[in-house]
Amino acid sequence: MKIFFLLIFILVFICFGNRVFCNVDSYFEHLDKVKKIESKINNNLPFTYNQMCLGGYFAMPSAKTNEVGTFAFCYSNSSPYQILSANFQYFDRLELSGNFWIFKNVLEPGFGKMGFGDDADRAANIKFALLKKKDGFEFLPEIAIGLNDFYGSKRFFSKYIVVTKDFFDQNFEASIGYGGGRINGFFAGLSYFPFLKKSKFFKNFSFLAELDANDYKNHAKEHFKGRDVNFPINVGINFSFLDVFQFSVNSLRGKKVATSLTAYYNIGKSNGLFPKYLDPPIFSDFRNLDFSNLTEEKDFSNNLALAFKDEGLDLMKASKFVDSNDKKCLALKIINQRYRNEKILKLRIQNVLSFFPLDDYYSVVVRVESEGINLHEYSFKKEYLNSFKEKKMGKFELDALTQINDYSLKEDENFSKILYLRKKSPYSLSVRPKINAFFGACRGKFKYDGGFLANLDGYLFDELYYNLQLSYIAKQASAQVGSKDVYNPSQIINVRSDFVKYFETNSFHIDSAFIQKNFNLKKAFFAKIALGYFELAYAGLALETLYYPINSSFAFSIEAANVYKRKYSGLNFQNKIRKFNNNKEEFEKYIGFQYFLNLYFDVKPLDLTLKTSIGQFLAKDKGIKLEILKYFKSGFEISTWITFTDKVDIVNSKRYFDKGFSIRLPLDLFMNKSSRKRFNFKMSEWLRDVGAKSQTGKELYMIIHDERNAY
Repeated sequence: MKIFFLLIFILVFICFGNRVFCNVDSYFEHLDKVKKIESKINNNLPFTYNQMCLGGYFAMPSAKTNEVGTFAFCYSNSSPYQILSANFQYFDRLELSGNFWIFKNVLEPGFGKMGFGDDADRAANIKFALLKKKDGFEFLPEIAIGLNDFYGSKRFFSKYIVVTKDFFDQNFEASIGYGGGRINGFFAGLSYFPFLKKSKFFKNFSFLAELDANDYKNHAKEHFKGRDVNFPINVGINFSFLDVFQFSVNSLRGKKVATSLTAYYNIGKSNGLFPKYLDPPIFSDFRNLDFSNLTEEKDFSNNLALAFKDEGLDLMKASKFVDSNDKKCLALKIINQRYRNEKILKLRIQNVLSFFPLDDYYSVVVRVESEGINLHEYSFKKEYLNSFKEKKMGKFELDALTQINDYSLKEDENFSKILYLRKKSPYSLSVRPKINAFFGACRGKFKYDGGFLANLDGYLFDELYYNLQLSYIAKQASAQVGSKDVYNPSQIINVRSDFVKYFETNSFHIDSAFIQKNFNLKKAFFAKIALGYFELAYAGLALETLYYPINSSFAFSIEAANVYKRKYSGLNFQNKIRKFNNNKEEFEKYIGFQYFLNLYFDVKPLDLTLKTSIGQFLAKDKGIKLEILKYFKSGFEISTWITFTDKVDIVNSKRYFDKGFSIRLPLDLFMNKSSRKRFNFKMSEWLRDVGAKSQTGKELYMIIHDERNAY
């Protein structure tokens, strides 16, 4: 019988074996081809910024874009200009940058003699990548279209299309493009990285050359000293070091030498500058700990509070209750004042519950509170926790079986006994930088105030949240900005354009002093009432209600506030507000009233939140404000907005609609421990009065969104 089966095996092998091995060989050949293709796609030559902080060479762009979330700041001495620039890679295919051009030795016509100095202009640039190497077509070049200085005075306006091809094996990159406007006609760029595969330190060193298509001679708004061109080809070198800085030097127009220095950092993907070694280690196993003294409820609850404290969390309340099925359950309320990431918070909760002895309870409900709001809850069944502890279930399965849910108010009625109760902290003190920045001041191009802001907050009677902010301006320059636009005085009531007057009086300010009560009305419905000094310019009473279901991308709120304008010093209020009738200063009685319907939509695949506000603004103008908030894995957020209202405000002979950007920067990126504190910075294109809003305490949506985020 054995001989029979052996003969059958030999026969099958002879007939089909060769085919099987061929199929296996073919399979590995395909894998090898895929690996080679992926290698070609992922092997990229170093990215270089040009003198306008765009992906490119010296004066010309390339089709390449940097990694999403990368910020860059650049200073260029490109005779006869000095260029201050910033670049942000908003999306994988969308590159945004801004320039501040200084015309050296050309006095600004209006305020030059008053101290403004040389003429200057602002520019905004955008580039969109149509085809990238990572799309999988490694044999095709990358393609991008772009607009330079597409908004405002457009002195340097250009539109272009450019293609770029990497020759990684040869350490070589080439671009060719065509433009209109200041870039007039065909342009090209070449870069060569001779040490890319030879030296770790000099791998980013490159020789560059470009065909400069800027029409210096005929461009009407060119600097008069920048029109002569001896040679249209610029050559030079570029060197990046420490993966943070880039320096370039090159010939320009065959007449001058240009230099630029760029600092860049991917803040969107950053895990922080320092490891979080001061964070408590995540518990992996409690089996070596002694729980023999937990028979008494007091010992049980106190030790449970200590376990949460070791994880960096505050246990505020522990109760036992009987559910609808007569099962004995445990309810816990915690406050998270440390972690920004909801997944990390949940992981720490899971680890405590999994290895803490909870055999007396069928399930554990953990409720999360923030800023006095009962936000959401997790429900952990004992059988799941035991399976995880015994390694019959992994973290992924446990996480899937304990999803985040809306806060359930009806459970409170079944609580039989409170085991542990702790009051909220009456105060918490933090200190952070404070910066006010202004472009286009009468005396000097850029003015800023620099100082410190002390924030004291906590809870009164364990219910009312309060916030007190005191600031001291150590370096004050805003007083030189001027509270009136000489060229374009605002023709509507000055609800915001007089803001700098608050800094002309003294260096010490009470920025805010308010109390706020937040409510969870029913599951996804929330509300707030706030009273006090909301900001440096306004105080009053604010109401808000919000609908924001768990796991929902959609939310909406209704808010209203009655506010009074503060005097420029002290805590008293103005009963009249300034207004210009042409250039004549007038005053009228004023009490502010703003109200809005806010719609939120979270586009999670793009890490975007869209917000639309419809209602009345501070200057009694009615309209709509559109905001786009982009958030990143690191916790960094950048928001842009534009506002359309029925009031007419003229700036430089054009109707102005308020627009600008803001950033929220997690402070723990610069710390060796986790923190929820953030640095906020906001800037409008112009300090005007249309579309102005007063702060009204802490916004409900942002409180909840920050607590639920998992990036």
